[in-house]
Amino acid sequence: LAPKITATWIAVVFIFVLAGLGLKTEEFKKAFKRMYFNAFVQCFNFGVVSSIVFGFSRLLASTNVITKSLADGMVVCSSLPLTINMVLVLT
Repeated sequence: LAPKITATWIAVVFIFVLAGLGLKTEEFKKAFKRMYFNAFVQCFNFGVVSSIVFGFSRLLASTNVITKSLADGMVVCSSLPLTINMVLVLT
């Protein structure tokens, strides 16, 4: 076994599959009933917030307040879902 592959990719996929199998169908029904609200939240989080952070990070990078690599990291973190973002921050 290759530890880099099994410990990262396969383990993560396995954990997400188990978490998905544990969801109840009633939760899916509730989520589909509020489809427009869920779509708004996703568009806001991934569109509006990411755009604001992108503009702000480029402004700070152009005035040499932060380095370009830090500005790129800000954009990447603002584009990630919250669960992945918090895992990266906490490790």
